[in-house]
Amino acid sequence: MKTKIYLLNSDLSDYSSFIENCPKGQEDMQGRAMDRALYHHWQPFGEEYQPVTMELCANDYGRKNYQLDISGFTAPFYVLSERALEALSDIFLPRGQVLPIITASKRKKFWGYFPTNVLKGCFDKEKSIYKQWPNGLMIEHVVLIADNITDEYLFTIEEDIRRVFVTEKFKQRVEEAGLLAFTFPDHLVAETS
Repeated sequence: MKTKIYLLNSDLSDYSSFIENCPKGQEDMQGRAMDRALYHHWQPFGEEYQPVTMELCANDYGRKNYQLDISGFTAPFYVLSERALEALSDIFLPRGQVLPIITASKRKKFWGYFPTNVLKGCFDKEKSIYKQWPNGLMIEHVVLIADNITDEYLFTIEEDIRRVFVTEKFKQRVEEAGLLAFTFPDHLVAETS
C-alpha cells in the first residue's frame, strides 16, 4: 500500500513570504529551529525565545501583500496567519508550538510555528538517499515507512531537521478551509514494509 505524504510548504511564486530581519551576528530563526530539531529532538523553545521580526518579501512577480496564510521560507520555523491557526487549531496546537512574531501588517495577525510532533521509526534507511555527517544525516531523498506513521495530519521524523510532513487528510482540511499559499506540488511516497 502506498500513502500520500506531502511536505508542509508554501507557494513562493504567487504569494509573498516572510524572512527574518535578523540582527547582525545572531543566528537566524531557521538555523535556531534546525538546531532545536537536531540537538533537542524537536522539543519546544523555552523562555529563551524572544519574538523575531519578520519582513514581507515579494513573490516571483515582484508583488507584496499579506494574503498568505503560510510562509515556509524559514522552515522548519513557519509563519502562519491567525486565520490558518483558527481553521486548523486542532491540528497545529497539539503538534507544535505557536510563538509570537513581529510583522509590519496592520490588519492581519501572524504567528510563528515550530512543529514538535516527532515520530520514530518512519525513516526508511534502505530506500532513502542520504549522506552521513558528523552531526546527523544530509537527506537528499526521503522514503517513509507508512506502517510507522501514527499521526493523521502533521509530523516530523528524528532523522530530518528541516522537513515537516503532512498527510492527505491535512491537505483536504487546508482546501476545505480555503487557506492561501499552502502548496502540495508533489507527494512523497510512504510505503508499507
